[in-house]
Amino acid sequence: MQGTRLLGAVFLLLLFLMMTSFYDVQRNGLTMIFMDASRPQLKQNVSHHIALQDFQSQASVTNSTQWDVTLLSDTKDMTDASSVALSIPSNGTCRPHVNVAFMKVHKCGSSLIFHMLLRFGYEHNLTVALPRQVGLEFIGSLGTIKDDDYLHPPGGKRWNIFGHHAFYNRTRFRQLMAPNTRYVAILREPLQRVQSAFNYFRIEKGFPGLAKQTPKGIAPVTTYLDRPKYWDPLFKVELVSPNKPLALMREHVCVRNCMARDLGLAERDYDNHTAVEEFVRGIENDFKTMLILEYLPESLILLKRRMCWTLRDIIYTTGRHSRNVKYTFKASITDKMKSTFYEHNYADVLLYTRFNESFHRQISQESADFQEEVNHFRRVISDVSKYCLSSKTRKGNFVVEKSRWNDAFSVGSLLCVQLREHRTYWDKFLRLRYRQTGYKDVGKVVVHSKKSRRKPKKSRKRRTRRKRG
Repeated sequence: MQGTRLLGAVFLLLLFLMMTSFYDVQRNGLTMIFMDASRPQLKQNVSHHIALQDFQSQASVTNSTQWDVTLLSDTKDMTDASSVALSIPSNGTCRPHVNVAFMKVHKCGSSLIFHMLLRFGYEHNLTVALPRQVGLEFIGSLGTIKDDDYLHPPGGKRWNIFGHHAFYNRTRFRQLMAPNTRYVAILREPLQRVQSAFNYFRIEKGFPGLAKQTPKGIAPVTTYLDRPKYWDPLFKVELVSPNKPLALMREHVCVRNCMARDLGLAERDYDNHTAVEEFVRGIENDFKTMLILEYLPESLILLKRRMCWTLRDIIYTTGRHSRNVKYTFKASITDKMKSTFYEHNYADVLLYTRFNESFHRQISQESADFQEEVNHFRRVISDVSKYCLSSKTRKGNFVVEKSRWNDAFSVGSLLCVQLREHRTYWDKFLRLRYRQTGYKDVGKVVVHSKKSRRKPKKSRKRRTRRKRG
């Protein structure tokens, strides 16, 4: 009899616990359904999910594949973001940092980092800064960010993630970003950067007469580098791409001290060495993590360690982050050209030199296995890139095995799509999410259904054949 009573009491206790758990689920909302099983399991609440059929076509997978895409919403103030940080997998020795402002420096490989941050923000349900107008690459103009330049998060939230083009303005960014934000940028060897800019934008068009003075088969940048002080006053940005808005070209196209310009140096100070040195000291104080394009794998592993992120957070695929520019002209750059250019671009040279030195100093202070992790990361990037490029032959997911530096994770077709997508892709899905979470003036976001993607039927009208004369 006593045993029967004990069993009954245990049964009632279990029943009570089950009812309590059920009540909590109903009260707090549904557990988050992920777009991809390979994504880290964040314990966020969700109140909406939408199956977006266009993932199927973007992934270039078979018709039988269906992607269940969750549109996340969270009424919690993500300014704190402490709950998100706790839910991101870590190595157990640090707490993931989720408040990051990335300054997108032109022609320094910044798009790759930007897309990485957009994916990070979307997957972890963070507040990502977006321009008010759909499709814009910039937030603000020439260092000024006005209130009508961006989407305002509801409830007075601040941004967790910033990555769009904008000139760095210390005061303004501290007003807009969440507390404890870390500022990150990427730099490139100045002479390599200006060559890349000439190749990409065809900057020679902005210098009247430069192309005519350049011998056939020689890169126009060499003519510029021969006399940069002569050519700079002649530069007219409106000639580079006459069909594009002038304001946009002024933001994008630059020939002198362009990295320093993007980080906030005023043009009037270019020849003031004292002002330049003070500016660089300010950037050194604000940007504790500066990536160097020439050492991209090392930069990303350093970023991973500084932010306490996972290896999956920093993976990318090779060969898709910039348009394929074929520029076969020969650039014969002499030592005199180099010295003249470096003297004329004192701010960029000082900025790069200081941060390149501090970058290698930081690496030297890392643990002994730093280079081993970099080599491991290179292999992972190579393997993931090969898998994602083999869309017609791949079967199943690719598994990145567990190592000393990462937990095991899988890469599927959807993640491959996300790794190669650009800003407009993430802009669309972030706006869809924001529409569900109280944002105003999100703008029109078009998500094509399966039916709308069908090819139009051919007209049944008979074509009248021309009579042969």
